Amino acid sequence: MNWYEKTRHKLSPQTASIIGWAGFSGSLIIAIIVMGAGAADGMTRETGGAVLFIGFLIAAIFVAFWFAFGKCYECGRMPRPFETFCANCGARLDKSKAQMEAETSKEPSAGPSEALAEAEKNGRDLTETTVSSETIFDGVVLHVFKDTVSLPDGRTSTREFLRHLGAVCVVPVTADGKIVVERQYRYAVGQTMVEIPAGKLDYKGEDRLEAAKRELREETGYTADRWTDLGTYLTAPAFSDENISMYMAEGLHKGDQDLDDDEFLDVVEVPLEELVADVMAGRITDAKTQTGILKAAAILNARL
Repeated sequence: MNWYEKTRHKLSPQTASIIGWAGFSGSLIIAIIVMGAGAADGMTRETGGAVLFIGFLIAAIFVAFWFAFGKCYECGRMPRPFETFCANCGARLDKSKAQMEAETSKEPSAGPSEALAEAEKNGRDLTETTVSSETIFDGVVLHVFKDTVSLPDGRTSTREFLRHLGAVCVVPVTADGKIVVERQYRYAVGQTMVEIPAGKLDYKGEDRLEAAKRELREETGYTADRWTDLGTYLTAPAFSDENISMYMAEGLHKGDQDLDDDEFLDVVEVPLEELVADVMAGRITDAKTQTGILKAAAILNARL
């Protein structure tokens, strides 16, 4: 990176805006005060013109600094001084890119806890190996199998389970700290559920982040500038291999939904702290939503 890119990388737009605004205003005020005091003492017109020129020159330098380093990282808008979130795209303005990257790098866990690592190191090999496999049902979404497996002690048993393409889910965070959630009827449980946006992969091997971007846009109409990987969630490992890749989306932009013909849902924005309370009180029972909300809350609260 050159000097400009390095400076912009380390300086937050809010700080640059405050410096530019304060420097511009201060330069002009000082020039006016000096001219006023000088006029009272008989300052010549030439000297007064020079003072005014220098004041405007310094003010122009601060304005140039403001325009160079005070723009929003995401949309290039010039924010007002002391503006924390961009009014145009919702991007954070009070932290530099270097600060945000440092925070993001701390968010994923560096590894398992010491106790779990010790258990993994000293534990038995619990692997079950496939002896034979039988397809029971081959549907559009669910594929059911009945396998005979060899147990760790050498005996055999049966395992009935579902195979699934996999899915993604998103915790969309608005500029004012709300979470975009959906109300959707789930036929299998006969209830209208509150859930974060989610959807299955279109095909095996589909890029999961791209799938998350698609599902967010189609279900809610939102697109996002910044994405944080929240890890993988196994929905029911006792009888299914379905895994859901979880993401947090920030820097949201509102657009139009693109729902499937048989898809009906309402989109609602709810304050994060209210959703956390609903999860802890058992009012939100969808597992991926519980996990996603609590993970996002931990990350967002750690940034404060």
